[in-house]
Amino acid sequence: MTSPRDVDLIIRHAHLITVDDNETIIQDGALAISAGAIVGVGADPDIIKNFVARQQIDAMGAPVHPGLVESHLHCSYQLFRGALPDQLREEDAFREFEGHFYRNVDDDDEYSSAVMAGMEMIRHGTTAFLEPGTVLEVESAARAAELVGIRAVLADSFIWDNPEGLAMGKNANPARNTSMIPRAASDRASVRARLGRILARNDDVDALVTGHVALLGLGTASTELMLEAKAIATAAGVVLNFHQSYSAADTARDYDRLGAHPISALRDLGIVDAMTTMAHVNHITDDEFAAIVDSRAAVAWAPGASMMWGHGSTIEGRHAELHRSGATIALGSDSPNWSNSLDLMRQANLAVLTAREAHRDRSYLVAEDGLQMATRGGARALGLESRIGSLEVGKRADLVIHSLRRPELLPLTDPVRNLLYSAGSSTVDTVIVDGRVVLRGGEFVDLDEQEQLVRASQRSRALLSRMGYTVEPNLRGGRSRS
Repeated sequence: MTSPRDVDLIIRHAHLITVDDNETIIQDGALAISAGAIVGVGADPDIIKNFVARQQIDAMGAPVHPGLVESHLHCSYQLFRGALPDQLREEDAFREFEGHFYRNVDDDDEYSSAVMAGMEMIRHGTTAFLEPGTVLEVESAARAAELVGIRAVLADSFIWDNPEGLAMGKNANPARNTSMIPRAASDRASVRARLGRILARNDDVDALVTGHVALLGLGTASTELMLEAKAIATAAGVVLNFHQSYSAADTARDYDRLGAHPISALRDLGIVDAMTTMAHVNHITDDEFAAIVDSRAAVAWAPGASMMWGHGSTIEGRHAELHRSGATIALGSDSPNWSNSLDLMRQANLAVLTAREAHRDRSYLVAEDGLQMATRGGARALGLESRIGSLEVGKRADLVIHSLRRPELLPLTDPVRNLLYSAGSSTVDTVIVDGRVVLRGGEFVDLDEQEQLVRASQRSRALLSRMGYTVEPNLRGGRSRS
Protein backbone atom coordinates (compact mmCIF):
# COMPACT_ATOMS: atom_id res chain seq x y z
CA MET A 1 0.00 0.00 0.00
CA THR A 2 1.41 3.37 -1.04
CA SER A 3 1.78 5.95 1.73
CA PRO A 4 0.17 9.37 1.24
CA ARG A 5 2.52 11.95 -0.27
CA ASP A 6 3.60 14.86 1.92
CA VAL A 7 2.62 18.25 0.46
CA ASP A 8 2.58 21.85 1.65
CA LEU A 9 -1.11 22.67 1.30
CA ILE A 10 -4.44 21.05 0.47
CA ILE A 11 -7.51 23.07 -0.52
CA ARG A 12 -10.52 21.00 0.55
CA HIS A 13 -14.26 20.96 -0.21
CA ALA A 14 -13.92 23.31 -3.16
CA HIS A 15 -16.34 23.80 -6.01
CA LEU A 16 -13.42 23.44 -8.42
CA ILE A 17 -13.66 25.32 -11.72
CA THR A 18 -10.51 24.00 -13.39
CA VAL A 19 -10.76 25.76 -16.81
CA ASP A 20 -8.91 22.78 -18.27
CA ASP A 21 -9.40 21.55 -21.83
CA ASN A 22 -12.58 19.72 -20.81
CA GLU A 23 -13.90 22.60 -18.68
CA THR A 24 -13.97 20.17 -15.75
CA ILE A 25 -15.92 21.22 -12.68
CA ILE A 26 -15.71 19.11 -9.50
CA GLN A 27 -18.43 19.93 -7.02
CA ASP A 28 -16.60 18.61 -3.93
CA GLY A 29 -13.06 18.86 -5.12
CA ALA A 30 -9.62 19.36 -3.65
CA LEU A 31 -6.17 20.52 -4.70
CA ALA A 32 -2.80 19.36 -3.39
CA ILE A 33 0.05 21.88 -3.63
CA SER A 34 3.76 21.27 -3.14
CA ALA A 35 6.71 23.63 -3.75
CA GLY A 36 4.41 26.14 -5.42
CA ALA A 37 2.96 23.67 -7.94
CA ILE A 38 -0.30 21.78 -8.20
CA VAL A 39 0.43 18.09 -7.68
CA GLY A 40 -3.09 16.75 -7.23
CA VAL A 41 -6.53 17.67 -8.57
CA GLY A 42 -9.61 15.59 -7.91
CA ALA A 43 -12.51 14.69 -5.68
CA ASP A 44 -11.94 15.58 -2.04
CA PRO A 45 -11.92 11.98 -0.74
CA ASP A 46 -9.34 10.95 -3.35
CA ILE A 47 -6.98 13.83 -2.60
CA ILE A 48 -7.20 13.27 1.15
CA LYS A 49 -6.43 9.57 0.64
CA ASN A 50 -3.35 10.24 -1.50
CA PHE A 51 -1.85 13.35 0.11
CA VAL A 52 -1.14 14.64 3.60
CA ALA A 53 -0.48 18.35 4.12
CA ARG A 54 1.14 20.59 6.67
CA GLN A 55 -1.68 23.09 6.10
CA GLN A 56 -5.29 22.76 4.97
CA ILE A 57 -7.79 25.37 3.83
CA ASP A 58 -11.47 24.45 3.80
CA ALA A 59 -13.24 26.25 0.96
CA MET A 60 -16.58 25.14 2.47
CA GLY A 61 -18.16 24.53 -0.92
CA ALA A 62 -17.26 27.90 -2.42
CA PRO A 63 -15.98 28.33 -5.99
CA VAL A 64 -12.25 27.94 -6.53
CA HIS A 65 -10.80 28.89 -9.90
CA PRO A 66 -7.45 29.76 -11.49
CA GLY A 67 -6.07 33.18 -10.69
CA LEU A 68 -7.15 35.80 -13.20
CA VAL A 69 -4.47 36.97 -15.62
CA GLU A 70 -4.28 40.67 -16.47
CA SER A 71 -2.86 41.00 -19.98
CA HIS A 72 -2.51 44.77 -20.32
CA LEU A 73 -1.86 47.04 -17.34
CA HIS A 74 0.12 50.27 -16.98
CA CYS A 75 0.90 49.80 -13.29
CA SER A 76 2.66 53.11 -12.58
CA TYR A 77 -0.34 55.45 -13.04
CA GLN A 78 -2.18 54.65 -9.81
CA LEU A 79 -1.28 57.90 -8.03
CA PHE A 80 -2.77 59.82 -10.98
CA ARG A 81 -6.13 57.98 -10.92
CA GLY A 82 -9.21 60.14 -11.49
CA ALA A 83 -7.21 63.24 -12.33
CA LEU A 84 -8.40 63.54 -15.94
CA PRO A 85 -11.83 65.18 -16.32
CA ASP A 86 -14.47 63.31 -18.29
CA GLN A 87 -14.70 66.09 -20.85
CA LEU A 88 -10.97 65.98 -21.69
CA ARG A 89 -10.16 64.90 -25.25
CA GLU A 90 -7.99 61.82 -25.52
CA GLU A 91 -5.19 63.57 -27.39
CA ASP A 92 -5.06 66.11 -24.56
CA ALA A 93 -4.94 63.29 -22.03
CA PHE A 94 -1.87 61.87 -23.77
CA ARG A 95 -0.26 65.30 -23.56
CA GLU A 96 -1.02 65.47 -19.84
CA PHE A 97 0.86 62.20 -19.39
CA GLU A 98 3.82 63.23 -21.52
CA GLY A 99 4.05 66.88 -20.54
CA HIS A 100 3.22 66.66 -16.85
CA PHE A 101 3.03 63.13 -15.40
CA TYR A 102 6.25 61.74 -16.84
CA ARG A 103 8.14 64.96 -16.12
CA ASN A 104 7.24 64.82 -12.43
CA VAL A 105 6.86 61.18 -11.42
CA ASP A 106 9.88 59.69 -9.61
CA ASP A 107 11.00 56.15 -8.79
CA ASP A 108 9.33 56.12 -5.38
CA ASP A 109 6.06 57.28 -6.95
CA GLU A 110 6.25 54.45 -9.47
CA TYR A 111 6.99 51.96 -6.70
CA SER A 112 4.03 53.16 -4.63
CA SER A 113 1.76 53.13 -7.68
CA ALA A 114 2.75 49.58 -8.53
CA VAL A 115 2.16 48.45 -4.93
CA MET A 116 -1.32 49.99 -5.07
CA ALA A 117 -2.04 48.33 -8.41
CA GLY A 118 -0.82 44.99 -7.12
CA MET A 119 -2.97 45.17 -4.01
CA GLU A 120 -6.03 46.12 -6.04
CA MET A 121 -5.48 43.25 -8.45
CA ILE A 122 -4.98 40.69 -5.68
CA ARG A 123 -8.17 41.85 -3.97
CA HIS A 124 -10.01 41.27 -7.26
CA GLY A 125 -8.55 37.79 -7.74
CA THR A 126 -5.85 38.66 -10.28
CA THR A 127 -2.64 36.74 -9.66
CA ALA A 128 -0.52 37.74 -12.70
CA PHE A 129 -0.16 40.78 -14.93
CA LEU A 130 1.74 42.02 -17.95
CA GLU A 131 3.12 45.58 -17.99
CA PRO A 132 3.65 46.97 -21.52
CA GLY A 133 6.90 48.87 -21.02
CA THR A 134 5.75 52.24 -19.65
CA VAL A 135 7.39 52.23 -16.21
CA LEU A 136 10.42 54.52 -16.27
CA GLU A 137 12.27 52.57 -13.57
CA VAL A 138 11.35 48.93 -14.15
CA GLU A 139 12.97 47.77 -10.91
CA SER A 140 10.45 49.90 -9.00
CA ALA A 141 7.63 47.80 -10.44
CA ALA A 142 9.57 44.58 -9.84
CA ARG A 143 10.15 45.38 -6.16
CA ALA A 144 6.49 46.33 -5.76
CA ALA A 145 5.25 43.09 -7.31
CA GLU A 146 7.56 41.06 -5.07
CA LEU A 147 6.32 42.93 -2.00
CA VAL A 148 2.66 42.31 -2.83
CA GLY A 149 3.31 38.74 -3.97
CA ILE A 150 1.77 39.03 -7.42
CA ARG A 151 3.22 37.43 -10.55
CA ALA A 152 4.49 40.08 -12.98
CA VAL A 153 5.81 40.00 -16.53
CA LEU A 154 7.60 43.30 -17.08
CA ALA A 155 9.32 44.97 -20.02
CA ASP A 156 12.11 47.43 -20.67
CA SER A 157 11.04 51.05 -20.53
CA PHE A 158 9.80 52.88 -23.65
CA ILE A 159 11.23 50.96 -26.55
CA TRP A 160 10.60 53.36 -29.42
CA ASP A 161 12.62 55.21 -32.01
CA ASN A 162 9.88 57.36 -33.52
CA PRO A 163 7.88 58.92 -30.66
CA GLU A 164 6.79 61.76 -32.93
CA GLY A 165 4.79 59.17 -34.88
CA LEU A 166 2.33 58.67 -32.02
CA ALA A 167 -1.18 59.22 -33.36
CA MET A 168 -3.57 60.33 -30.63
CA GLY A 169 -7.31 60.03 -30.66
CA LYS A 170 -9.66 61.41 -33.30
CA ASN A 171 -7.66 64.56 -33.99
CA ALA A 172 -4.15 63.23 -34.47
CA ASN A 173 -1.45 65.83 -34.78
CA PRO A 174 1.87 64.65 -36.23
CA ALA A 175 3.72 67.66 -34.82
CA ARG A 176 5.23 66.28 -31.62
CA ASN A 177 7.87 67.29 -29.13
CA THR A 178 10.07 64.20 -28.95
CA SER A 179 11.71 65.29 -25.70
CA MET A 180 8.49 65.50 -23.66
CA ILE A 181 9.62 62.39 -21.72
CA PRO A 182 13.30 63.17 -21.09
CA ARG A 183 13.96 59.84 -19.30
CA ALA A 184 12.61 57.88 -22.28
CA ALA A 185 15.27 58.70 -24.84
CA SER A 186 14.49 57.50 -28.35
CA ASP A 187 17.88 57.63 -30.06
CA ARG A 188 18.97 54.25 -31.40
CA ALA A 189 21.92 53.83 -28.98
CA SER A 190 19.76 54.51 -25.90
CA VAL A 191 16.98 52.22 -27.09
CA ARG A 192 19.38 49.38 -27.85
CA ALA A 193 20.94 49.77 -24.42
CA ARG A 194 17.51 49.23 -22.84
CA LEU A 195 16.16 46.56 -25.17
CA GLY A 196 16.29 43.07 -23.65
CA ARG A 197 17.80 44.13 -20.34
CA ILE A 198 14.81 42.84 -18.33
CA LEU A 199 15.25 39.34 -19.77
CA ALA A 200 18.05 38.62 -17.28
CA ARG A 201 15.26 38.02 -14.78
CA ASN A 202 14.25 34.92 -16.73
CA ASP A 203 17.44 33.12 -15.72
CA ASP A 204 15.59 32.09 -12.55
CA VAL A 205 12.87 29.76 -13.81
CA ASP A 206 11.00 30.04 -10.51
CA ALA A 207 11.08 33.85 -10.32
CA LEU A 208 7.78 35.56 -9.58
CA VAL A 209 8.82 38.59 -11.65
CA THR A 210 10.02 37.86 -15.17
CA GLY A 211 10.49 39.75 -18.41
CA HIS A 212 9.19 39.98 -21.95
CA VAL A 213 9.86 42.32 -24.88
CA ALA A 214 7.52 45.25 -25.45
CA LEU A 215 7.37 48.09 -27.91
CA LEU A 216 5.10 51.03 -27.20
CA GLY A 217 3.58 50.67 -30.67
CA LEU A 218 1.00 53.12 -32.03
CA GLY A 219 3.38 54.15 -34.80
CA THR A 220 6.33 54.89 -32.51
CA ALA A 221 8.67 52.13 -33.71
CA SER A 222 10.36 51.78 -37.06
CA THR A 223 10.06 48.50 -38.92
CA GLU A 224 13.74 47.92 -38.21
CA LEU A 225 13.24 48.29 -34.47
CA MET A 226 10.21 46.01 -34.53
CA LEU A 227 12.17 43.30 -36.34
CA GLU A 228 15.07 43.66 -33.92
CA ALA A 229 12.73 43.42 -30.92
CA LYS A 230 11.02 40.38 -32.41
CA ALA A 231 14.35 38.63 -32.94
CA ILE A 232 15.33 39.21 -29.31
CA ALA A 233 11.94 37.99 -28.07
CA THR A 234 12.13 34.87 -30.24
CA ALA A 235 15.64 34.03 -29.07
CA ALA A 236 14.54 34.41 -25.44
CA GLY A 237 11.31 32.44 -25.92
CA VAL A 238 9.10 35.29 -24.69
CA VAL A 239 6.23 37.22 -26.20
CA LEU A 240 6.61 40.44 -28.15
CA ASN A 241 3.94 42.87 -26.98
CA PHE A 242 2.80 46.21 -28.37
CA HIS A 243 -0.21 48.51 -28.67
CA GLN A 244 -1.85 48.05 -32.07
CA SER A 245 -4.84 49.52 -33.91
CA TYR A 246 -6.08 51.30 -30.80
CA SER A 247 -7.78 54.27 -32.47
CA ALA A 248 -8.78 55.05 -36.01
CA ALA A 249 -5.96 57.61 -36.10
CA ASP A 250 -3.05 55.32 -35.26
CA THR A 251 -4.53 52.56 -37.46
CA ALA A 252 -4.63 54.93 -40.44
CA ARG A 253 -1.10 56.17 -39.69
CA ASP A 254 0.18 52.58 -39.65
CA TYR A 255 -1.54 51.92 -42.97
CA ASP A 256 0.27 54.90 -44.50
CA ARG A 257 3.58 53.83 -42.96
CA LEU A 258 3.38 50.15 -43.91
CA GLY A 259 1.52 50.50 -47.19
CA ALA A 260 -1.00 47.81 -46.22
CA HIS A 261 -3.43 46.92 -43.48
CA PRO A 262 -1.12 47.01 -40.45
CA ILE A 263 -1.64 43.61 -38.83
CA SER A 264 -1.47 41.81 -42.17
CA ALA A 265 1.73 43.67 -43.01
CA LEU A 266 3.28 42.84 -39.64
CA ARG A 267 2.29 39.19 -40.04
CA ASP A 268 3.99 39.09 -43.46
CA LEU A 269 7.14 40.57 -41.88
CA GLY A 270 7.19 37.81 -39.26
CA ILE A 271 6.46 40.23 -36.40
CA VAL A 272 2.97 38.90 -35.69
CA ASP A 273 2.97 35.18 -34.85
CA ALA A 274 1.97 32.80 -32.06
CA MET A 275 4.35 34.56 -29.64
CA THR A 276 2.97 38.05 -30.27
CA THR A 277 0.51 39.86 -28.03
CA MET A 278 -1.20 42.97 -29.39
CA ALA A 279 -3.08 45.29 -27.05
CA HIS A 280 -6.49 46.70 -28.01
CA VAL A 281 -6.88 45.84 -31.75
CA ASN A 282 -10.09 47.85 -31.97
CA HIS A 283 -9.99 48.41 -35.74
CA ILE A 284 -9.34 45.53 -38.15
CA THR A 285 -10.24 44.48 -41.68
CA ASP A 286 -11.20 41.03 -42.95
CA ASP A 287 -7.66 40.18 -44.01
CA GLU A 288 -6.33 41.26 -40.59
CA PHE A 289 -8.97 39.09 -38.91
CA ALA A 290 -7.67 36.12 -40.89
CA ALA A 291 -4.06 37.07 -40.10
CA ILE A 292 -4.78 37.02 -36.36
CA VAL A 293 -6.55 33.66 -36.49
CA ASP A 294 -3.98 32.02 -38.76
CA SER A 295 -0.93 33.34 -36.89
CA ARG A 296 -2.35 32.40 -33.47
CA ALA A 297 -1.35 35.79 -32.11
CA ALA A 298 -2.96 36.93 -28.87
CA VAL A 299 -5.10 40.03 -28.52
CA ALA A 300 -5.40 41.83 -25.18
CA TRP A 301 -8.90 43.32 -25.26
CA ALA A 302 -9.68 46.18 -22.87
CA PRO A 303 -13.42 46.72 -23.27
CA GLY A 304 -13.69 49.12 -20.34
CA ALA A 305 -10.95 51.36 -21.74
CA SER A 306 -12.65 51.52 -25.12
CA MET A 307 -15.97 52.37 -23.52
CA MET A 308 -14.40 55.03 -21.26
CA TRP A 309 -13.01 56.89 -24.26
CA GLY A 310 -15.78 56.10 -26.72
CA HIS A 311 -13.72 54.11 -29.22
CA GLY A 312 -16.57 51.78 -30.14
CA SER A 313 -14.64 48.51 -29.92
CA THR A 314 -17.51 46.87 -28.06
CA ILE A 315 -19.83 47.84 -30.95
CA GLU A 316 -17.64 47.65 -34.04
CA GLY A 317 -14.69 45.63 -32.75
CA ARG A 318 -14.37 41.96 -33.62
CA HIS A 319 -12.90 40.54 -30.42
CA ALA A 320 -15.86 38.28 -29.65
CA GLU A 321 -15.91 37.07 -33.24
CA LEU A 322 -12.18 36.35 -33.03
CA HIS A 323 -12.69 34.37 -29.83
CA ARG A 324 -15.43 32.32 -31.46
CA SER A 325 -13.08 31.67 -34.39
CA GLY A 326 -10.43 30.17 -32.11
CA ALA A 327 -8.15 33.18 -31.70
CA THR A 328 -6.64 33.92 -28.29
CA ILE A 329 -8.48 36.82 -26.68
CA ALA A 330 -7.19 37.94 -23.30
CA LEU A 331 -8.47 40.79 -21.13
CA GLY A 332 -6.85 43.95 -19.86
CA SER A 333 -7.81 46.78 -17.54
CA ASP A 334 -5.34 49.18 -19.19
CA SER A 335 -4.87 51.74 -16.41
CA PRO A 336 -6.38 54.26 -14.06
CA ASN A 337 -7.81 57.08 -16.21
CA TRP A 338 -8.59 54.60 -19.00
CA SER A 339 -10.88 51.82 -17.78
CA ASN A 340 -9.99 53.00 -14.24
CA SER A 341 -10.97 49.74 -12.48
CA LEU A 342 -8.39 46.96 -12.20
CA ASP A 343 -11.16 44.41 -11.69
CA LEU A 344 -10.70 41.76 -14.38
CA MET A 345 -14.04 40.14 -13.53
CA ARG A 346 -15.60 43.44 -14.55
CA GLN A 347 -13.76 43.29 -17.88
CA ALA A 348 -14.96 39.71 -18.41
CA ASN A 349 -18.52 40.78 -17.66
CA LEU A 350 -18.27 43.69 -20.11
CA ALA A 351 -16.76 41.44 -22.78
CA VAL A 352 -19.62 38.95 -22.59
CA LEU A 353 -22.47 41.42 -22.27
CA THR A 354 -21.30 43.89 -24.92
CA ALA A 355 -20.80 41.03 -27.38
CA ARG A 356 -24.39 39.94 -26.82
CA GLU A 357 -25.58 43.52 -27.23
CA ALA A 358 -23.58 44.20 -30.38
CA HIS A 359 -24.66 40.94 -32.05
CA ARG A 360 -28.22 40.97 -30.67
CA ASP A 361 -27.63 37.38 -29.56
CA ARG A 362 -27.86 36.22 -25.93
CA SER A 363 -25.65 33.21 -26.60
CA TYR A 364 -22.95 34.92 -28.70
CA LEU A 365 -20.64 34.73 -25.67
CA VAL A 366 -21.47 32.98 -22.40
CA ALA A 367 -20.04 33.12 -18.90
CA GLU A 368 -17.49 30.39 -19.63
CA ASP A 369 -16.09 32.50 -22.48
CA GLY A 370 -15.47 35.41 -20.13
CA LEU A 371 -13.69 33.22 -17.59
CA GLN A 372 -11.65 31.58 -20.34
CA MET A 373 -10.43 34.98 -21.59
CA ALA A 374 -9.56 36.07 -18.06
CA THR A 375 -7.55 32.93 -17.27
CA ARG A 376 -6.20 30.75 -20.08
CA GLY A 377 -6.41 33.52 -22.66
CA GLY A 378 -4.40 35.78 -20.37
CA ALA A 379 -1.85 33.05 -19.66
CA ARG A 380 -1.24 32.64 -23.40
CA ALA A 381 -0.94 36.41 -23.84
CA LEU A 382 1.78 36.48 -21.17
CA GLY A 383 3.61 33.52 -22.71
CA LEU A 384 2.86 31.45 -19.60
CA GLU A 385 0.20 29.03 -20.83
CA SER A 386 2.27 26.03 -19.71
CA ARG A 387 2.57 27.42 -16.16
CA ILE A 388 -0.67 29.17 -15.20
CA GLY A 389 -4.26 29.76 -16.34
CA SER A 390 -5.90 26.49 -15.27
CA LEU A 391 -6.00 24.15 -12.28
CA GLU A 392 -4.05 21.16 -13.57
CA VAL A 393 -1.26 18.97 -12.23
CA GLY A 394 2.10 20.49 -13.11
CA LYS A 395 0.94 24.09 -13.24
CA ARG A 396 1.87 26.70 -10.69
CA ALA A 397 -0.57 27.12 -7.83
CA ASP A 398 -2.12 30.50 -8.72
CA LEU A 399 -5.74 30.36 -7.60
CA VAL A 400 -8.66 32.15 -6.00
CA ILE A 401 -11.03 30.91 -3.28
CA HIS A 402 -14.34 32.71 -2.95
CA SER A 403 -16.61 32.94 0.08
CA LEU A 404 -20.22 31.81 0.35
CA ARG A 405 -20.73 34.27 3.19
CA ARG A 406 -22.02 36.83 0.69
CA PRO A 407 -25.47 36.85 -0.96
CA GLU A 408 -24.10 37.54 -4.46
CA LEU A 409 -23.07 33.92 -4.99
CA LEU A 410 -26.17 32.24 -3.63
CA PRO A 411 -27.85 29.99 -4.43
CA LEU A 412 -24.89 28.20 -6.00
CA THR A 413 -26.89 26.88 -8.94
CA ASP A 414 -24.18 27.68 -11.52
CA PRO A 415 -20.95 29.03 -10.03
CA VAL A 416 -19.51 30.35 -13.31
CA ARG A 417 -22.67 32.27 -14.17
CA ASN A 418 -22.96 33.59 -10.63
CA LEU A 419 -19.35 34.77 -10.67
CA LEU A 420 -19.56 36.47 -14.06
CA TYR A 421 -22.97 38.08 -13.71
CA SER A 422 -23.54 38.76 -10.03
CA ALA A 423 -20.68 38.21 -7.59
CA GLY A 424 -17.72 39.21 -9.73
CA SER A 425 -14.76 39.83 -7.46
CA SER A 426 -16.82 40.93 -4.44
CA THR A 427 -16.67 37.43 -2.94
CA VAL A 428 -12.89 36.91 -3.23
CA ASP A 429 -11.73 35.55 0.11
CA THR A 430 -8.34 33.88 -0.38
CA VAL A 431 -5.72 34.37 -3.09
CA ILE A 432 -2.76 32.04 -3.56
CA VAL A 433 0.15 32.88 -5.86
CA ASP A 434 2.83 30.31 -6.63
CA GLY A 435 1.61 28.25 -3.69
CA ARG A 436 1.89 31.14 -1.23
CA VAL A 437 -1.22 32.44 0.54
CA VAL A 438 -1.19 36.17 -0.17
CA LEU A 439 -4.74 37.10 0.86
CA ARG A 440 -6.72 35.18 3.51
CA GLY A 441 -10.17 36.10 4.77
CA GLY A 442 -9.97 39.28 2.71
CA GLU A 443 -6.81 40.46 4.48
CA PHE A 444 -3.22 40.52 3.26
CA VAL A 445 -1.13 37.97 5.08
CA ASP A 446 2.36 39.52 4.93
CA LEU A 447 1.65 43.10 3.91
CA ASP A 448 0.55 46.11 5.96
CA GLU A 449 -2.11 47.38 3.58
CA GLN A 450 -3.00 50.48 5.59
CA GLU A 451 0.62 51.58 5.73
CA GLN A 452 0.85 51.32 1.94
CA LEU A 453 -2.43 53.20 1.45
CA VAL A 454 -1.29 56.09 3.65
CA ARG A 455 2.05 56.22 1.88
CA ALA A 456 0.40 56.22 -1.54
CA SER A 457 -2.03 58.97 -0.58
CA GLN A 458 0.80 61.19 0.61
CA ARG A 459 2.85 60.61 -2.51
CA SER A 460 -0.17 61.15 -4.74
CA ARG A 461 -0.90 64.57 -3.26
CA ALA A 462 2.73 65.59 -3.66
CA LEU A 463 2.87 64.33 -7.26
CA LEU A 464 -0.35 66.08 -8.26
CA SER A 465 0.92 69.28 -6.66
CA ARG A 466 4.17 69.09 -8.67
CA MET A 467 2.08 68.55 -11.79
CA GLY A 468 0.13 71.71 -11.06
CA TYR A 469 -3.15 69.96 -10.20
CA THR A 470 -5.45 71.16 -7.46
CA VAL A 471 -6.08 68.53 -4.84
CA GLU A 472 -9.85 69.00 -4.55
CA PRO A 473 -12.33 68.38 -7.41
CA ASN A 474 -13.49 71.54 -9.13
CA LEU A 475 -17.15 72.47 -9.59
CA ARG A 476 -17.15 71.45 -13.26
CA GLY A 477 -16.13 67.88 -12.45
CA GLY A 478 -12.75 66.19 -12.60
CA ARG A 479 -9.62 68.07 -11.54
CA SER A 480 -8.03 71.19 -12.85
CA ARG A 481 -4.48 72.36 -13.15
CA SER A 482 -3.75 75.76 -11.69
